[in-house]
Amino acid sequence: MKKKLWCTAWILSGFIMGGCGAGQGAEPDSELAQELQIPDETAENRTSETERISTNELDNDAANHDDMNNEALDSEASKQTQTGEHLPAIGITTEKKEWYTDDGETLLLTVTADKVTVEENGFDALNAALSAQWDGLTKGYEGLLQSAKEHYQSEKDFGYYFSNYYHHENVVAYRIDNRVASFCCIYDSYEGGAHGNYDFDGATFDVKSGKKMQLEDMLSDAEGFYDKAVSYLTAELEENYGDGLFPEYREVVKEDTFGETPACWYLDNTGIVIQYNPYSVAPYATGAPSVTLPYDVFAEYLKEEYTSPCSSMVARVKENEDISRLLGIDGKVMLVSAYNEEYGETEVTVVSGDSSETVGEFSRFVMGYAVKRADGRSFLVFYCDYASDDFVTYVYEVTDGNVRACDKLEGASFEGGYSGTSDKFYLGTDTLSLYMHLDVLGTYVGSMKYQLTKEGKLLQTEEVFAVDTAFELKVVKDLPVTLAGAETTIPVGSVLKITGTDNAGTAYFRLDTGETGTISYVRDDEQWQLLIDGLSENEYFEMVPYAG
Repeated sequence: MKKKLWCTAWILSGFIMGGCGAGQGAEPDSELAQELQIPDETAENRTSETERISTNELDNDAANHDDMNNEALDSEASKQTQTGEHLPAIGITTEKKEWYTDDGETLLLTVTADKVTVEENGFDALNAALSAQWDGLTKGYEGLLQSAKEHYQSEKDFGYYFSNYYHHENVVAYRIDNRVASFCCIYDSYEGGAHGNYDFDGATFDVKSGKKMQLEDMLSDAEGFYDKAVSYLTAELEENYGDGLFPEYREVVKEDTFGETPACWYLDNTGIVIQYNPYSVAPYATGAPSVTLPYDVFAEYLKEEYTSPCSSMVARVKENEDISRLLGIDGKVMLVSAYNEEYGETEVTVVSGDSSETVGEFSRFVMGYAVKRADGRSFLVFYCDYASDDFVTYVYEVTDGNVRACDKLEGASFEGGYSGTSDKFYLGTDTLSLYMHLDVLGTYVGSMKYQLTKEGKLLQTEEVFAVDTAFELKVVKDLPVTLAGAETTIPVGSVLKITGTDNAGTAYFRLDTGETGTISYVRDDEQWQLLIDGLSENEYFEMVPYAG
């Protein structure tokens, strides 16, 4: 009997990294957590600021990339929109707010909430629907803040350690095509106690009308679907989770999955995902079981328009699952992940029809997206982990049963696994966001918007990776910098945060006074350090926060 407890971890890896930390009351790191920090003006709150690096300030023009034929891409996008073949590019921005104690020393509460938008014209109804569903920080959190304050005071009175409260609402896009846009929102919170809690809510929209769809909208034979789905769900839960289920789970599946308050559902590449929340069919220790109802297995009960090949699509890819149906490719299209127990490595292979290519050996395959364009070309963009978040992102073309390696970016991923990032996450057939591991005056994650070219290359659209970090650097030796366009030094005792870098000799920073500037550096690969004006970075700062 196999138990797929990894399933919950895979889902949470979309935006929740470090769930074990949550079990101890600490706030989990966020996968791809793009944090736009919203200033709070009340006297009792202190909110960290986010440096917004504009392309004008950095004199950056994406059109300088010779390989990008932007006019052709814009023309093609316009044509596709008019013919109804083009899918909407999605933007997800995480808004963040923090509350501290009156002395500013202890974090009481962190709240993040995603704002989801369509990043182009022609989808006004969908954009309105997404904004109504997920519009960022629009709620009041006075009750949660008051509870955090009372808990903090109680722990302080007894000399105990206080773990900050948090509430996160993170949206993951699972299937975006020219017909539907399907998402799952993960609600993750800690309000005291032994561990945090989380649950899920799915939402699927008609791309043209913006209508929020019900499951019945997809069904051609509802009665037949529900009967078969209950049997399928029961069997899959038993097979994959076994003794970890509640004794009454069969009754819950039968009565509640499609009842008045149905279980979370959303669409992905392979089928309808039924996502159960913790404590619904299994205890917290088992996690949140999920089962995919494959399009192929349930085709006779589903409307063909939702399961036939898409003219264009971006959808999440799981390992070892055939994703050929929506791509419209004959033969299986898969990212095969095979674990070798002897060597403790996972071999990843791209398969399309009779063609295949081994990518390499890693500690794990993480996740990726399938991209199908209106011109019929299909790509897999995915990333793996060598070890301990040492990520690498690949692009492979899988059109017409052929496999072709297109690009490889060391240090890049779809996750902000080290610290929060503030820029918008983009997802479309031509544009997507990646997060780059950066070792520049510390270890950070920098967000970057990439162009996926017609040949499958990933090209930066900006020069500077945006960084949002809580790490502060304290100056212990007068530091050569550029402020307001003039070369100068900042004195001993100054405190700054890194806000961005081109990863090629310039770091952008913000002083605690609010002033912004740049630091020029040279990388000394032999000594594994940066040099500033010929001296080691370690001579200028009290501590440089490198990971590892």
